[in-house]
Amino acid sequence: MTKRISDLTPYTNILPYASEIFGVYQPLIGWRSKRQVERMQRGFTVDLARARNGLLSRFVADVDASLAREGRMLEIAHLGVGAVAPRQVKSTQTILGDRIGALLPPRERIDEAAWDVIDERRLTEMLQREVLPQVQTWLGEQQSNRGGNATAMAAEQLGRESSMAGLLLHLKKTRQFDALEGMFFKSDLDLARLQAFALFRNPLDVIDPTKEIDRATLSPIGVVHLFRQYFFEFDTFLGSPVGHVWLSPGSMVELVEVSTRRTLVEKTLEQSLETTLKTEKSLTEEDEISDAVKEENRSETKFGMNATVNQGWIGGSATASASLNLDSTQTKAREHTHRQMRQQTEKLSTEIRRNVKSTFRTVTETTDMSSKRYVLNNTTGALINYELRRKMRQVGVQVQDIGTYLCWQTFVDDPGRNLGVAKLVHIAKDPELGAIAPPESVPRPGMHATQLTIDIPFVPATEDTEPDEDMDEAYRDGEEVNTDTNEGDPERVKWQFGGFKSVCDIAGYTFKDVEFDFGGQDVRLDITDVDATSPGAVGFGIQVRHINFRNNPNVRVIAKVNWQPSDAMVAEVESKNQAAVSKFKEETRRAHQKAYLDAARDRINKASRIERRKFDELREEERIIVYRALIQDMLTRGVPMPDDRTRHVVAELLNTIFDIDKMLYFVAPEWWRPRLHQSHQALGAPPTPASIGGAVKKPTTVHGSLKAQAVSNKVSGITISQMMKAKQQEDTSIPASSVVSWGGVGENRADNYYITEESAPAPLGASLGWLLQLDGDNMRNAFLNAPWVKAVIPIRPGQERAAMNWLQATHVEGADGLDQAYVAPVGELAEIPHAGPVATVLDAINYLCDKVAAKHQDATKVGQYPPEEINDDNKVSATPVDKVFEHGFYPLQGGFRAQPGGQAFEVFDQWIEILPTDQVVPVEVTYDPKTGRQV
Repeated sequence: MTKRISDLTPYTNILPYASEIFGVYQPLIGWRSKRQVERMQRGFTVDLARARNGLLSRFVADVDASLAREGRMLEIAHLGVGAVAPRQVKSTQTILGDRIGALLPPRERIDEAAWDVIDERRLTEMLQREVLPQVQTWLGEQQSNRGGNATAMAAEQLGRESSMAGLLLHLKKTRQFDALEGMFFKSDLDLARLQAFALFRNPLDVIDPTKEIDRATLSPIGVVHLFRQYFFEFDTFLGSPVGHVWLSPGSMVELVEVSTRRTLVEKTLEQSLETTLKTEKSLTEEDEISDAVKEENRSETKFGMNATVNQGWIGGSATASASLNLDSTQTKAREHTHRQMRQQTEKLSTEIRRNVKSTFRTVTETTDMSSKRYVLNNTTGALINYELRRKMRQVGVQVQDIGTYLCWQTFVDDPGRNLGVAKLVHIAKDPELGAIAPPESVPRPGMHATQLTIDIPFVPATEDTEPDEDMDEAYRDGEEVNTDTNEGDPERVKWQFGGFKSVCDIAGYTFKDVEFDFGGQDVRLDITDVDATSPGAVGFGIQVRHINFRNNPNVRVIAKVNWQPSDAMVAEVESKNQAAVSKFKEETRRAHQKAYLDAARDRINKASRIERRKFDELREEERIIVYRALIQDMLTRGVPMPDDRTRHVVAELLNTIFDIDKMLYFVAPEWWRPRLHQSHQALGAPPTPASIGGAVKKPTTVHGSLKAQAVSNKVSGITISQMMKAKQQEDTSIPASSVVSWGGVGENRADNYYITEESAPAPLGASLGWLLQLDGDNMRNAFLNAPWVKAVIPIRPGQERAAMNWLQATHVEGADGLDQAYVAPVGELAEIPHAGPVATVLDAINYLCDKVAAKHQDATKVGQYPPEEINDDNKVSATPVDKVFEHGFYPLQGGFRAQPGGQAFEVFDQWIEILPTDQVVPVEVTYDPKTGRQV
């Protein structure tokens, strides 16, 4: 049970064991500087030009001109004043509705009489004479391609046309003319907005038309209030039980408490023919509240800042103050610091309490290990119970005001545009094609030949007393060739023979032709009467074109009948070969696709696990980028420096006025200006080897149906190609068949990204379409996509007036607005010295500079602390900023003091935190055996 400590006097003079600096930045309001006005005016001018151009596009010209004399002369028949374009009639997605819309007058002349075009007779006539023929024409054109689907779509469209006719008639009968007007005419709200915007002359008019914000302009100067948080060790106590041990009479229990908290970095570097680098890390959370607060401040994601100097601070807030009064701003800073620090320490204390864990285990042998060993021995005759209670700490926290800085603030637009991002080098493995056997081509069947012996007999066709003597003559087409005049008429012989047949001994072949082997004989033959109707067989005859029997009664000739494979046999072989090639190509394509998907998965996993760069290095790079924009562009703009070797003069001058090393920068959230960078996760292009038939096509899906579109080749300006246009799925190089999600795969979302079951969680901004850095942290990603950053450069103590003189220069902020009257309460105005009738903004700023400089002077004075001590021997000598380190803890009455008191650099906030330790203490307890409650 923890009791509240009401009296803290016993802990007086305890010195702090740790401290942490915290800062609150407050921009001031009142001075409309030249630079601020120019920055706003430039942006407003661009917006105004866009509005006027948009307004110009809404007007149509009134001109009638033509070219004459082969385009060399311009003949102008009429030139008048243009007018606002009439509001366009929108499509109703039906033929009937678009026909009715074409009959309506312009929207400006629409009245109740204009809707007389809608009546039952006219609608019925249009359905029969116009709509039905249009649908039938489209149906006839589409049936060959779509078949029954086109018929269903046409029927659905006819139903929609009939429903539209009924709706129009109902709206007219019920006199719902506004609904009818909304169905046929587009709204023109943009024109009204453009006309209103074009009337503005000041960017603040757009923000607040009442112009009340006109006098509340963001000033280029601000104030940083510094606070130091101290941690004091008060007391320890035993907390609630975390375990229970009981000992029977005469027993002994050995209890080993093991607390694991380590940071291990092991590196093994082995170099031979190859280099192997092995790195292991094991991290645990801190249990010390001061270290946790320090780490929390340094890793605050809303403010990109890291203090690298001896006395830096973390930017904690940027709330504006309407007053230049130092006490007013300091009060608000204290209130914010009180809230911020209490919430922060409470949160971290809760996390530490949750993370503390002790593990107990019973061992039966002695081990040499870093642990705490307890031996509990019961020598009595009764049962003894022990509760294991955790030892708790009471830590006191105080906050002190330690100083104030005057700062100059300015803005840098798109700060991340000059920062490079990491590119992961990853070589994808080639697909393993060795297991894919190349296709074995089935050989195409060749030609085949069969032989047939043909005997050509000598058969005289004329009567001759000595036919044997005619066997030695030559005959052409059966008629003797060599004749003498003494022999009379030429002899004739039989020269046409038929009835020859041949059969192929291989199935599936067809007749091609016949070749003859004459064996050196004087004979020439032709084939006639070819009959190849029977498969695998042929019949033919021969004609003896020339022959010389050379006294032989028969001339034997060998006929070689050639057979060729049938078309069906060739087609079957080609089909088998094509199927084998297609299978090989498909397997190769799948292998390439699998290799690409494996590479994509590997890239996703590796990219998600890339080690983040050091926090300090990332912040330092961002600071350098901001430095570039400020020093090179802003601070030296307008200053004549012909050579870079003279820039050191201005650099030294600026460094004596501004503490540039302590610059803060506040990153504006991306939602102030979305889509500054449009980025996507890049996984590399998929393979497209020619051997696998080209690239893998992206899947497409047809959305919509005929019922919501026109059904003619050209109806109301909508074509069939537009009507049937396919809407592509999200642009991705990975097929949809390989992507799984709860939804959105088929939606056209530009910011989708890929993960795997093994990849680390995606970084901040992945689903926002941010530009991401693989080795950057969340703050770097926010910086890369930030529309602007607000840079705050502290002014060195004592140089406030010099800094104001620099800022009033023409090339920096200018002196515009400084002569305006300063609006403030009467009491505050009375404190401001001024020469004129009223205090100006410049007078208030100069007074603020003097107060900040005086406060810094007070911080260097050594005094006696604490002042309320009666005995001077208990007082210590120290500066007001370091007094706590000297005199230690002193209770603060009330716990929190918002208003600054009479004492400078006072402690204004105080509270107590309860923290657990890793120590557990056994406490003997007794229980009532009847009630079971602890006695």
